[in-house]
Amino acid sequence: MAGTVGLVERLGKRTIAVGAVALLSVIALIAVVVTTLGSGGSGSGAAAAPPVVVKTSVPVPSIGTAIPVGTTPGFALASPNGRQIYIANRGANVVTVVDTSVNQVTATIPVDAGPPQFLTFSPDGKRVYVSIFNPERTIAAVSVLDTTSNKIVSTIPVRTRPFVAAVTKDGRYLYVPNHDSGTISVIDTASLSVVKEIGVAPNPHWVSFSVDGTRAYTANHESNLITVLDVASGAEIARVPVGSSPHALAVNPLRPLMANVNYDGNSVTFIDTNTNKATATIPVGSNPQQISWAPDGRFAYVANVGDSTVSVISADEAKVTATIPTGRSPTSVAVVPDGSTAYVTNLDSGTLTVLNVGN
Repeated sequence: MAGTVGLVERLGKRTIAVGAVALLSVIALIAVVVTTLGSGGSGSGAAAAPPVVVKTSVPVPSIGTAIPVGTTPGFALASPNGRQIYIANRGANVVTVVDTSVNQVTATIPVDAGPPQFLTFSPDGKRVYVSIFNPERTIAAVSVLDTTSNKIVSTIPVRTRPFVAAVTKDGRYLYVPNHDSGTISVIDTASLSVVKEIGVAPNPHWVSFSVDGTRAYTANHESNLITVLDVASGAEIARVPVGSSPHALAVNPLRPLMANVNYDGNSVTFIDTNTNKATATIPVGSNPQQISWAPDGRFAYVANVGDSTVSVISADEAKVTATIPTGRSPTSVAVVPDGSTAYVTNLDSGTLTVLNVGN
């Protein structure tokens, strides 16, 4: 009996040990599967990346080597992982892709629906939404560019002259400002159809969301107003008076602060997003067209199309710290997520100006 008991004890210990090893193996397998699923697809915008270490933005950026990117580069945007810059080449009817590791063009994507004007990334980087319209105002649409294949996979008609759209935080809806109709088209990103329209003051150029995703802001070019919308209800919460011809806006990533450029006012307005009140007006270059924040929220970069410069603005001091020369007619500034580099589209030079904005 004692031998039998000893055998059972030995077998029991061995069973427990084998079971423990098996359990650890299963846990390890689950971890591998979760990691694999979380890495995203193989597309340029979807690939997994290590956590981003954000650089400290500097008050006076240095200038790198310009990059030729084809004719009429009107708007640029960095992919969520920072590996690519996508550029809307208006007159060429293409979207150009630049690899940020070598600062060279790696793809040119035809846009058959019409001239690409502006770009918006989905949060996962798998799509770029392309705002399309022509000078004759006979074309108005948003095309969907798949970043895995770098091909247009769908086109959605909207109202006349869709400008810079924004995607809700959950990625479910795309808010498209229709310049000539005083409306926002809300597109369901699953069905790729317009599901709602929201009226705003004439005439919306730009949409951005608050950091928490509960508010939407539109720059209304003909009304000298910023409209604040409640995302859940679509209701207007506030109107913020700003300078002449608000053209673009950007929400600070870390502070309760929004900035918009006043195209005909040659200025930038700072707005407190807690109170929806303007707090400062900062003179910049001629005809500021677009503004972007550094990821650390310390400085903003303004593309001044009228005098071919970029103004650098301090969030702390609400003043210009540097005026940087660019190529001819700068129209947008795309900042990579780690805050190391900014890329400026020079519409009439066919180049990107490279700015070293963080260290």
